[in-house]
Order: sequence, then structure tokens, then C-alpha cells
Amino acid sequence: MPTTLITGANRGIGLATARRAAGHGHLVIGIARNKPDDDFPGEFFVCDLEDRAQTQETLEKICARHDVDNLVNNAGWSFGQSVDELDINTFMRAIELNLRAAVQCGLAVIPQMKKNGRGRIVNTASRAALGRENRTSYAAAKSALYGVTRTWALELAASGITVNAVSPGPIATELQRRNNPQSGEYQAQFVSQNPMKRLGTPEEVAAAIDFFLSDDASFVTGQILYVCGGMSVGHAPI
Repeated sequence: MPTTLITGANRGIGLATARRAAGHGHLVIGIARNKPDDDFPGEFFVCDLEDRAQTQETLEKICARHDVDNLVNNAGWSFGQSVDELDINTFMRAIELNLRAAVQCGLAVIPQMKKNGRGRIVNTASRAALGRENRTSYAAAKSALYGVTRTWALELAASGITVNAVSPGPIATELQRRNNPQSGEYQAQFVSQNPMKRLGTPEEVAAAIDFFLSDDASFVTGQILYVCGGMSVGHAPI
């Protein structure tokens, strides 16, 4: 039974991933600032990942009890500010939660993965890493996560550890609702920017994460998979 650690596991993409992994027989361990509203399919640790000391304490507890086979760095938050409103404190909060926490979690579990000769790390990034108005902090943190993903993929490949990233576009989550007006007019305009003319679901992102966790992806590492309805080649082409 593989042990899969998922951050930001209390709702949205994280909770959908936890349920999917548990359905495949994984022992799932979740971390988030708040407990999930629904039953969680595994062990759950309440931890504020913006707090470095609290994060380290929680990770040490988990690693003392379990050998973590898979890590899904899903925790993140987007702070909407234009360049005229941007402040350094908000910028650093975005870096702490979206980037530093992911690196800290990785450093905690990689030594055991190396001993086992196998591991899977999947980072949840964002299509916003390609650029999006009013998202300087978020885009900077998520694009930096691309660099971590690709670099760790190179350094850990010989140890049997793969490192990949899933990059969602507009997904119907609490984060999306929080950061965008919910009026019918705005939503219609927002959805019209997507080639598929709809929002994605957390379950669709979880399916992509599940692929990277599986043995089917054993020869895939250092890759960024966009789950965005085509926005990575349309609204913000690469």
C-alpha cells in the first residue's frame, strides 16, 4: 500500500486527489490549515504551511510514522493585486505558501524515497505561471515551481524518483470563486476566454495527478502537464 502525502487536502483539487488515491488503495495523509468539511479518506494533520516551524514539526511527525512514497504539493493561494497595488509583504506570503512550503515538504520526504529507490513528487502549479493580469505574486511563485520541478527531476532521476507538475487552468474551486467576481456577466466573459468554454473540475486535475503517481508514468519526469481546457495554447500561448 503506497503512502501518499497531499498538502492543501481539505478541499478542491487536494480533496479530489485524496479520494482518488484512496480509491486506488493508497494510505492518504492530508495536510491543510483547516479540517475538511467532509470525511477525509485517510489521516489528516492540521498545519499552517505558511508557518515554517509548524510545517517542519508536522512533517517530522508524519515521517516518524510513515515512509512517504508519493508527495503531492497542492497547497497554494492566489493574492490578486495589480502592479500598482502590489506590496512586498503579500508577495512574500505567496512565495512562502506556494513555493517554500513545497520545497520544505520535498526535502522532508526525499531522503526516505532515496532509500527506497522509488518516489513520486507532483507539484500543483498553475497556467497563471505563463502570465495573468493582477497575479504577479502567484505567477512568480508558480513559475518558480516549474524550475524546482525540472531541476529536481534531473537530480533525482537516478534514485528512481520522478518529479512532475500539473498546471491547472480555470477550475471550479473555492480559490477560483474567491479571486473572481461571480456575476453572470463576468463569468460568461471569463469562460468565453477558454477554448472549451467551461471551467474544469477538481476531479479532472486529480486524474492528471493520479497519472504522475502511477507506475504508468515511471519513465516520465520533469514535465509540466496543463489541465486548462486549451488556455495554455490559446489565451496565453507558449
